[in-house]
Amino acid sequence: MVEPRTALQGIEICEHGGKREKDGAGGVIDFSTNLNPYGPPDFVFSALKEAIFEINTYPDTESHELREQIAKKFGCEEAEVLVGAGVSELIQLVALAFVRDRVLMPKHTYGEYELAAKMMGGTINRIEMPGLHIYPERIVEEMKPDDVVFLCNPNNPTGQYLGKEELWQIIEEAERVDALVVMDEAYIDFVENAFPSHTFSTRNLVILRSLTKSYAIPGIRLGYAISSAENIMAMRKVKVPWSVTAFAQRTGSAVISGAEGSDEFLADTKKKIKRSKVKIENRLRERDMQVESDANFYVLQMGNGKASEVKRELLKQGLLVRDCTSFGLPSHIRFSVRQEEENERLMDALNMLSKQWKTQNTTR
Repeated sequence: MVEPRTALQGIEICEHGGKREKDGAGGVIDFSTNLNPYGPPDFVFSALKEAIFEINTYPDTESHELREQIAKKFGCEEAEVLVGAGVSELIQLVALAFVRDRVLMPKHTYGEYELAAKMMGGTINRIEMPGLHIYPERIVEEMKPDDVVFLCNPNNPTGQYLGKEELWQIIEEAERVDALVVMDEAYIDFVENAFPSHTFSTRNLVILRSLTKSYAIPGIRLGYAISSAENIMAMRKVKVPWSVTAFAQRTGSAVISGAEGSDEFLADTKKKIKRSKVKIENRLRERDMQVESDANFYVLQMGNGKASEVKRELLKQGLLVRDCTSFGLPSHIRFSVRQEEENERLMDALNMLSKQWKTQNTTR
């Protein structure tokens, strides 16, 4: 029997939200995935119908049309853009192309970074997050030549967004020591007043973006990378051909080109989510639960090691949240912002659980 490579020892399959779990009644409201609760928009279905006529031919393995549209939108060259089957594929391409030894990442962040790094035999260096906050100076202090630094901005699961000056600290140090910063902006469309990070034109930065979160189309795997032409070529060399389907390319073209009101759809979504966040934060504050997030999701502390228990209890009520144990936070849950009536159901359920625990504690 041929044994797997040594680098695969100790690697576990990454935990994700969105598992198809059912409660006793058979229906679940899914707060465990951070998707746009108002999608998919109608123009997505129109694009999919058009792509049906292309299923008897191979998709364009280079996604030329979509790359050209992305380049035009962000003012870069087509050679500086790579389209992939979601950000998760692009993360693996980064690891295949650039991981030599050390990989830096915040202590509590998206699990696919660690998996991709370990796949290449990389040494993981987790940066501490006091108060669940990312501090750029801690990353700068640790950075060495040839390091690959993974940053999720806004961070998953904590929702913190690093602004222009904070990121420039990190990128400037990466240029000085010749390290590579990989900035995953999967949730950037939900951030108020986000700055255009693509204006940081440097070979020491790779920007990853997803289209599936913003338009609620996770079944269509689609994301893109923006970096120098040299970095993009390195990733193209190890990319699986035809990984981006005709359906994904058609949908991406509709989104990027602004067809049928895609920009208006996203702007309207952001307004609705902003209103919902104010109500959620007010409801939780009434129960002395403090939350803050720059994204479309929250992480909430529920008591020592109670995340799995909270998830089980909420699931009985048809509400699925994310147990953050896999993020190294066994006392926290993560939940997304959904439509207002659904948010109210979750707030009511959390309020009830909070009262039950307080009653139990006072009777002991």
